Amino acid sequence: MKLCNRNDGWLTGRLYFNRENKRVIVKRPRSGFGYTMNLGNKWTWIFNGIVVIVLVILVRVF
Repeated sequence: MKLCNRNDGWLTGRLYFNRENKRVIVKRPRSGFGYTMNLGNKWTWIFNGIVVIVLVILVRVF
């Protein structure tokens, strides 16, 4: 397994996409605070899909 540089995978300084990094939540190195999701991890997409489905259900019910 290749070690990942902290700056590998950052797109426009806000989005993080790195398939080699297995972490779902990644700390933002440039801002000093805050976290983002690794868009290269399949679990991120599964989690986001579940959130969208729940929101759609809630909007339709209320």
